[in-house]
Amino acid sequence: MCFDLDGLLLDTEHTYRDGWRYAFEKMGIDKNAYDIDAWSGLSWLQTRTMLEAEFGAAMVTEIREARETYVLKQMTEGKISVKAGAPEVLKVAKKKGLKLAVVSSTVSSRALPLLENAGLLAYFDVKIFGDEVMKHKPLPDPYLTALSKLGVHEFQAIAVEDSFTGALSATQASLKVFLVPDCSFDKVFSDAELAQLNLLGIGKDMHELADMI
Repeated sequence: MCFDLDGLLLDTEHTYRDGWRYAFEKMGIDKNAYDIDAWSGLSWLQTRTMLEAEFGAAMVTEIREARETYVLKQMTEGKISVKAGAPEVLKVAKKKGLKLAVVSSTVSSRALPLLENAGLLAYFDVKIFGDEVMKHKPLPDPYLTALSKLGVHEFQAIAVEDSFTGALSATQASLKVFLVPDCSFDKVFSDAELAQLNLLGIGKDMHELADMI
């Protein structure tokens, strides 16, 4: 089984969104000028490329530093919580002898402390982060890398995702996807989006996945 990190295992999406808004406001940029929620699942490289086209590399470096300061503060103050059902799913999966991978666009320097602080790191046999692959979601490379390191074929694994970007990445790697939309943003996937995915199912939270495996 392959799990996304942000928004699925940990409630980071609010923090990341608010971090962007904090950084934009600090830099004098209209914090409502972008559909930040649509950036869910994208890597820093992808968002940086978009922003550099408008603001240039130097200013984007300052934006990132401000955002990282905000995110780090939330982490150190213990304001990033584990999503409901996540520990239960991981415990059930390990009890059944399943191999587990976390596949995230987040860089390892942030992802590892997040997993460690949440007590989830030890569950995973394989960890694939955004600074370890050249091509990111929605391309299939992160999931293909995870499959290779797990030593399993795509028909032997499923991906668990909360974003369309991540679910499309898994689909393009020929994995079936169990989708758990992040309800904190009232995200509703369109029929056109769902039609592009190799769906195993859609759940309201991770507890539904625990009942399936």
